[in-house]
Amino acid sequence: MAVIVVHRVTGQYYALVGTGYSFYKDSRPSFLGGVLFPHQEEGEFKGAAIADEQGSISWVHTSELKVIEVDGIKVGELLSPYADMNSKTGLLGEFCSFCGAGVSEQEKVCPFCKSRLRESD
Repeated sequence: MAVIVVHRVTGQYYALVGTGYSFYKDSRPSFLGGVLFPHQEEGEFKGAAIADEQGSISWVHTSELKVIEVDGIKVGELLSPYADMNSKTGLLGEFCSFCGAGVSEQEKVCPFCKSRLRESD
């Protein structure tokens, strides 16, 4: 499957080779507290391997990419048969503020994480 992406920062087009996810946690002695109060840092990296015309592979953050086409089909064309289904179920535009799942406007409790979305009438 060929996926073509554009790098949002440079505007260059690439082939998507793969994706990866990593979580890191770093601990090192702090300047004042030494090993008793170490400086700790943690985070995550959602990356994608992309290839240019010469086949050189680079890793970039996924937020810097936008998918243009899959197997020669534009993303809009690929998803257009499902646009009506999404609008009928009410899942477009409404998201749970706790877990990010799509919810309908009528939901008072998120069906996925069971968090209260709005007060009862």
